[in-house]
Amino acid sequence: MMKSRFLHLGFAASLLRRVMNWAAERALRTGRTIDTSSGEALRALTWRRAYEGRSACGWAALLALDLWLMQTARVDGLAPAVLAAASAALVFWRLAAVWGVLSARANLAGRAMELIEQKRFAARMRGRLQNEVWFGLGFDWEPEHAQKLYEAGMVSLKRLVPGRWLRGLLTGAPGKDPSSIGSPLLHGIGAAEADIRVPEKTLEGGTLLVGTTQCGKGVMMNVLVTQAILRGDAVVVIDPKNSPRLRSAVAGACRLAGREPPYVFHPAGGAAGVRINPLASFTRTSEIASRVIAALGPAQSDFHNFAWQAVNVIASLIVFTGAAPTLAGIYRGITRGVGELLMEAIRTDVGDAQFEFLWNQAAGKDERERQLAAAAAWTELDREQPVIEEAVSVLRHDPEHYAKIIASIVPILAKLTGGALRDSLSPEPGPGSSLRPSVTLERVVAERGVLYVAMDALPDPEVASAIGGILLADLASLAGERYNRSQTAAAGASRVCLFVDECANVINRPLIEILNKGAESGIRTTCAMQTINDLAARLGSRDEARMALGNMNTVIALRTKDADTQKFVAEAFGKTYIARVDTAISSGSRTGPAGEFSASVSRRMTSSREDIIPTDQLGALPNTEFFASLAGGRIVKGRVPILICNEE
Repeated sequence: MMKSRFLHLGFAASLLRRVMNWAAERALRTGRTIDTSSGEALRALTWRRAYEGRSACGWAALLALDLWLMQTARVDGLAPAVLAAASAALVFWRLAAVWGVLSARANLAGRAMELIEQKRFAARMRGRLQNEVWFGLGFDWEPEHAQKLYEAGMVSLKRLVPGRWLRGLLTGAPGKDPSSIGSPLLHGIGAAEADIRVPEKTLEGGTLLVGTTQCGKGVMMNVLVTQAILRGDAVVVIDPKNSPRLRSAVAGACRLAGREPPYVFHPAGGAAGVRINPLASFTRTSEIASRVIAALGPAQSDFHNFAWQAVNVIASLIVFTGAAPTLAGIYRGITRGVGELLMEAIRTDVGDAQFEFLWNQAAGKDERERQLAAAAAWTELDREQPVIEEAVSVLRHDPEHYAKIIASIVPILAKLTGGALRDSLSPEPGPGSSLRPSVTLERVVAERGVLYVAMDALPDPEVASAIGGILLADLASLAGERYNRSQTAAAGASRVCLFVDECANVINRPLIEILNKGAESGIRTTCAMQTINDLAARLGSRDEARMALGNMNTVIALRTKDADTQKFVAEAFGKTYIARVDTAISSGSRTGPAGEFSASVSRRMTSSREDIIPTDQLGALPNTEFFASLAGGRIVKGRVPILICNEE
C-alpha cells in the first residue's frame, strides 16, 4: 500500500514538472534571443532574477481578495468570478515563468553520473540499432549556449544555484556531486536533454575519442562496442591496455545478443585464448612483406625498404614451396639466410631427382659455396622462375651487407616468435601443435564474429605495438580485398566495426589507409587517444598527426588538458559570434551655479567571432561528459552512462 502511494506521488510530481516546464517554455519564449544587434542578447534567462515572482504575488493577492469578497457575499454576480478566473490564470502563467527561471538555475548543478546495467541498456536499444547509433544524453550546442558560457565568467554561480531540495523539485534529479571532477555548468547550460542519436551510416567516416586518462573514453568505447555487437556486425577490438571493463563489455554484449563468445587473443597465450596467423590471408606475396614491416612502426627509411625486399624474397620462397607463411618461418629464413629456402624452391621447381643431381655436382664445398654452385647450375637450365632468380641474386649478395640490411627487422621478429608468442602468432598444424583454436581476420569477418585483441602494452610496449601494427596491416589488406570483390555493406556483406583504444600505441600507415579508404569496404573505425602529441611522437611529426586526424569525420572530446589537443578540438568545432556590451558611466559637478550636475551613460555593443567552445572549458569537463562534432557539422554536449556488465 505504502509503495503504491509513493509510486502515485512520484507520477504526480513527474506530471507536474512536465506541465510546468511546458508552460514555462511558452511563458518565457521571448526571454532570450541570439540577435546580437539587440541588448536582449546579453540578458540570459539563466543569470537574471525571477522578476515574474513579484507579478505572481500581486495577482495572487488580487485573487485572494476577490475570493474573500465572494465568500463574505460582499460582491456577487459574474464579474467577480471572471476576475477570479483571470487572476488564477495569470498567477499560473507567472508562476510558470518563475518555474522556468529557477529550473534553468537548478540545471546549473549539472547531472550526477549515471550507471546502467548492460542488460537494461540492450533492452533500451532494441529496435533502434540497425539504423542509428546512440552516443548518450544531451542537447544540441547552439550559439545561444556559447553566449551563455562566455557570460558565465561574469556571475557567481554559487549564488544562482538553488538548494538541494528545491533542485530535486524542479528537475527531479540530483545534481552533480560538488566534490567530483569538472564543472557542472557545461551540461547545466542546456535547458533539457534528450537521446543523442546519429544515423549509423555517418560512422563510415571514422570516429575519434580524445581525452585524458580516466575521463570516460573507456565508458564511451564500451557503449559503442556494445551497440556494434548487438547490431550483429563483425567487430574487432584492439586494446593495448587489456582493460578488464572493455573485455567484460565485449563478452557481455555477445551473451546478450545471443552470439558466439568472442575470440580473445592475448600475447601470453592461455587455454582460453586463440591463435592468430596474421600472414595467412593474402592475394599477393608482397602483402606479407608489408605486414611484417608494419611491425617496425610508421617511420620510413631506406633500411626499411631494404628490409622489405629481404622479407619479400623469403615470403615468396615460402609460398613457392607450398608452405603456409608464418612469422616464425620468416624469422627462420631471415636469420639462417636465403640459401636453405632457395634449395627447397629449386627442388620444388625441378623435382627431387634433378635437384639431387644438381646438389651432388656441388659436393666437396662448404654450405654456402655448395648452394651457390647449385643455384648456378639451376640458372644454366634456363627455367623462368622470377622468385628463384631474385633469391639467387640475394644469395650472391655480400653477407656482411645483407646482415646490415636485415638488422632492423631481426630484433622485433625475434620478440614476436619467442616464448608463448611463437605459438600464438605462428600457429602450425601437425603433431605437438597447440590445441587452442587458430583464426584469421578473414575468418572472423566472414563469420560476423567478434575478436578482442589484448596486447598487454604496459610490460612490453614495443611488442604490443608490433602486434597491433601487423594485425592492422592484415585488416587493411582484407579491406582492399573486400573492395576489389565488391564485398561491401551496400552489397550485402557484413559490416566491420574496428575499435582501437590508445591508438597512439599502434597507429601506422595501414590504419591511416583504413581511415581514409576503409568506408568503401564497409569498415567503421573508432579510435581513442589522449593527446595529439602522443600521435605526433608515433608518426614522426605534428603534421603527420594532423593528417591522420583529418580522416575523422566525428570527433568526441572528453576532458583534455593538453593545449595542442584543445586547440585541435576547438578548430574541429568551429566558431560563432559572441556579443559583448561595454557600459561607461560618468558624473560630475561644476563649481558654478549651486546644484548644477552632469551625468552620462553610454553603451556600446560589439560582436566578435570566437570558438563556439572555449579551449579552456575542454579541460573542465566532468568525467563521462563530452562535446562532439558529428558528421555534417552538428555539435552536441552530452554525457554517457557507465555500463555495468554483470558476469553470468
